[in-house]
Amino acid sequence: MAHRSSLGDYSLVLDRSTRFTLRFGPLLPHTLAPGARIGPYEIVSALGAGGMGEVYRARDGKLNRDVAIKVLLPSVANDPDRLARFSREAQVLASLNHPNIAHIHGIEESNGITALVMELVEGEDLSQRIARGAIPPDEALPIARQIAEALEAAHDQGIIHRDLKPANIKVRADGMVKVLDFGLAKALDPAGTSSADAAMSPTLSIHATQAGIILGTAAYMSPEQARGKPADRRADIWAFGAVLYEMLTGRRPFEGDTVPDLIAAVIKERVPLEHLPPDVPYEVRTLISRCLEKDPRQRLRDIGEARILLAQPSSAPTVPASAAPAAATRRSPPAVIRGFVALSAALALSLAATAWLAWRASRTGSAPVAVFEIAPPDGAELNASFTPKVTVSPDGSMVAFTAAANGESHLYVRRRDSVTARQLPGTEDARHPVFSPNGTWIAFFAANALKKVPLEGPVVLLTKVNNDARGLAWADGASLVYAPGAGSGLMQISADGGEPKSLTVPDPAKGQTHRWPCAVPGGKAVLYTVGQTNTQNNYNLSAIEAVTLATGERRTVLQGASMAVYVTAGHLLFTRGGTLHAVPFDAERLATTGAVVPVVQDVMDVGTGAAHVSVGGDGTLAYIPGTRNILHLIAWLDADGTARPVDLAPAQYNDLKISPDGARVAFSQQGRGVWVYDLQRKSVTRLTPGQHDITPAWSADGRTLYYVDRSGGNTRFLRKPADGSRGPEPVAVIKHRGFLSEVLADGAAAIINVSVRTENTDPHTDIARIRLAPGNTDTITPTNIEATQAAESAADVSPDERWMAYQSDENGTRSEVYVRDLSGSGGRWQISNAGGEEPYWSPDARRLYYRNDDALYAVAVDTRNGFSAGAPQLLFRGVDNTRNDGPRYTVDPKTG
Repeated sequence: MAHRSSLGDYSLVLDRSTRFTLRFGPLLPHTLAPGARIGPYEIVSALGAGGMGEVYRARDGKLNRDVAIKVLLPSVANDPDRLARFSREAQVLASLNHPNIAHIHGIEESNGITALVMELVEGEDLSQRIARGAIPPDEALPIARQIAEALEAAHDQGIIHRDLKPANIKVRADGMVKVLDFGLAKALDPAGTSSADAAMSPTLSIHATQAGIILGTAAYMSPEQARGKPADRRADIWAFGAVLYEMLTGRRPFEGDTVPDLIAAVIKERVPLEHLPPDVPYEVRTLISRCLEKDPRQRLRDIGEARILLAQPSSAPTVPASAAPAAATRRSPPAVIRGFVALSAALALSLAATAWLAWRASRTGSAPVAVFEIAPPDGAELNASFTPKVTVSPDGSMVAFTAAANGESHLYVRRRDSVTARQLPGTEDARHPVFSPNGTWIAFFAANALKKVPLEGPVVLLTKVNNDARGLAWADGASLVYAPGAGSGLMQISADGGEPKSLTVPDPAKGQTHRWPCAVPGGKAVLYTVGQTNTQNNYNLSAIEAVTLATGERRTVLQGASMAVYVTAGHLLFTRGGTLHAVPFDAERLATTGAVVPVVQDVMDVGTGAAHVSVGGDGTLAYIPGTRNILHLIAWLDADGTARPVDLAPAQYNDLKISPDGARVAFSQQGRGVWVYDLQRKSVTRLTPGQHDITPAWSADGRTLYYVDRSGGNTRFLRKPADGSRGPEPVAVIKHRGFLSEVLADGAAAIINVSVRTENTDPHTDIARIRLAPGNTDTITPTNIEATQAAESAADVSPDERWMAYQSDENGTRSEVYVRDLSGSGGRWQISNAGGEEPYWSPDARRLYYRNDDALYAVAVDTRNGFSAGAPQLLFRGVDNTRNDGPRYTVDPKTG
């Protein structure tokens, strides 16, 4: 049916079973003159009118204070059932006591008038402030934080606002925010009618006998509300995102000429994040995107997460992308073994290339930017792991990239004038490809080695490297510069191979890392990223330095930057907060010469200070678009092939550990400490606030969580009750960089990983044992269990504590899984046969699980008379593998 009103045309298509009421404009019950009384309250003046009725300033003669009085509509006051329900709801709402929530004093009835008595909040409402224009982030974000605090307090008591909008938010002159009308939309509309605020797009109520109730102001209504489904706290989170967006942009995220058009936009259209101003921090942009996720299952789960983020947002800005990134895809979760697995939830599976960006075009007057996508070959996918995946030839005619098919990575080359990519033979396990200056060779890492390959011809081995190499560049046509390990300095080697020589040595006292080299033209110097081990996976505070190859002289070029890429036009590109920036650069003086300009947002930062970015000599830019942080879903995977996602929003879940009783899971989050999720109560608790708290491990009885604090030069091991009832207690301190693998059953010792760097060995990790003593703050020396020049890690001890499974790259090509007899016999067995990482024992010690790339394997073992193992059996593929953020799966210690 079609209708016309003073607010515009609208149409409704309704099922026969649907009853609806649609009202534009308030039906006002009374007009009270100054001096009129409602009980002990004397009317002072009218304040306005809204969907609930008229609002007045009144004087409380008993308490000598001013209050706000909302005189209810006759449709409520004269309906006994509705009035009774309203009274019950108001009693619940009156229990809210928070500084950012306008308090309800009570209900007053007098002379046939029913009124709600509320705290009077002076100042303008947020809609009035927005009407003057967008609010700068430094003003808007504190307002948003207070709104989030109000919602969090209400949600903690089970109270949903249901109609959050700028008109329901007051900002006092002192900056204090008060949220009004909590839950009153529901209280006033229990049975089939609703009213609208004439100043805004109307508040709707369409009641469907099966679908539920649509309730809320259309511009801020969540998609599920618009579809008539029941609203829960996620509807408030949606509205919060819409309000935050409107504050920062001065416009609503969804628009429509009529109410049905507006509702259709809410349900179908994407939020135009490109309208956010450039100085909005990246994390805030991501927060808005998560709040306005149309599927409530994928939306931000708890408004408290927004409150935490807004307390300390990053200063890293973001700007609209000049080339729209390809849509992210979500891998379907595989399922075989009962255990937790973190599944990749946001990963762009395409390349985007541009003819040197709209940013450059606007400054040079060059032709319009050409944008095209390069998809991996059929059956292959890009895995945004810890090294860059793409390189552009110097003349811009070719793009080379690595992609994985059937669990194995290869190097592919595609010409710009071709529609297909060609796999280069002999490039198994290829990582971090880099074109030579003349475009005839591609250097890359593979199988613990640095190699190069011509466009036509066999692969050439140059030297052995660590399996954790961090960067590669051609210094000139005759040599390459690379970082052989995660904590190493830079090395230089001839393009024909030979003995490498050291270029830089990180300062161990500062916990420095040197990585991601980039040569300045002419081979005079190399730029590289300087990070710190105590800010692992956060390179917004890192620096870019330059080293002169002839003298070894080093100088700082940029602060708060990583992954420098030199552009022949005389600029440096670098990443900061997931955004690609540009700055003018003098290659002779090795110094910047102008202002930093953000260029492209959402360039994948892989969590190690790198990004999937490359620029050709002609200005062709290739990059993998995506979010700065790869998000994950957590799901139970059962033996019958059923995947059951856990009720947690997509996020960065690292170091997953299930409690001994299988009822809780502990995990760490980058920069956010250690958390515990209760699987039965479906609640998540932040156990530790430290930004550098990582690698949780359960005690045998499940009452205590141990974890690592790496905020200083030393590594501290602490423990805390899993229910958070007491503060943390130190149990050990070591001087090296350490990670907690497992606490033994008696609680007196733990198995750890230790990062080792000596004059005679490359940086690597060893497996060691430390003793734990409550209150200990003295530095102790770990006892080595596996300590060679290889990298040993990921230890997991069998239930009887006799056998230790672990991974090692001792064969020089890839990591394999081994088992060590801890009883002193010296026995040792290799378990995997084609690569393996992250082993876990089953509870009965009759199976070992391990991961190889994204595939999960199981091996039958027998420990009754010594040790024996069967052949590995593939269970499924799809376990996330980013290598640098901790295990992405774990096994239920109760059921296996």
